[in-house]
Amino acid sequence: MMTTNKLTKTLASGSLAIGVLAGAVLTATCANAAQLSAKWFEFKNGTSLSVGDKKVTYVDIGVDDDVIRNDDEIELMEMGDEYQVLFTPKGSPFSLSAAFSYTIEITNPDPLKYFKGVQVDSDVNVNSPVGYGKVEKTLAEVPGFILTSTNGLPDPNGDFSYLSGHLRKLTVTDKITPNTSGTPVLNSLSNKFLQATKKVPEPGTILGLLAVGGLGLGSRFNKQK
Repeated sequence: MMTTNKLTKTLASGSLAIGVLAGAVLTATCANAAQLSAKWFEFKNGTSLSVGDKKVTYVDIGVDDDVIRNDDEIELMEMGDEYQVLFTPKGSPFSLSAAFSYTIEITNPDPLKYFKGVQVDSDVNVNSPVGYGKVEKTLAEVPGFILTSTNGLPDPNGDFSYLSGHLRKLTVTDKITPNTSGTPVLNSLSNKFLQATKKVPEPGTILGLLAVGGLGLGSRFNKQK
């Protein structure tokens, strides 16, 4: 049994390469989406991924990511207010335990932009009856926060886990733990991020509300005369 990351397929469908930046390939898709990809060794050696006002940068956590191969791929994708960081093993099947970390940040200085929600998902080969295993996601800025994709199911399923605090930079660690029996294979690992913008009422709207409130008070005052 294989689970499928639907957003990845949507973003990948109809993509067209439009440029190359520091070894990373920039593409645009037919769904008003954009994505930037790099090989793992490029990402690990300083190639950040920037799409729109989001930037993804490698964080060194030691030997846990040494098993990731040079040609494995990391991508940053944008579609509307959703951003996705996708890790895709290339070549031979990826059946190892591993962990890696990165930051994703909003580079636009507008303080009203922030991360509203997150989700973790994976595309795996599931070994019946033992299953694949799990992928866990933690955030350094939110102590105790953990999401777990078990046997290729997203967490949370069909929604985002919502964040408080209007965070503009997140330090993400993904831990891959396949079962030791059978032949578990990780095809891809996905982290999705939902951006929200704290809206401030337009001056005209505020004046309009004050005017309506004033009319209401005036009407009540006239009735009391």
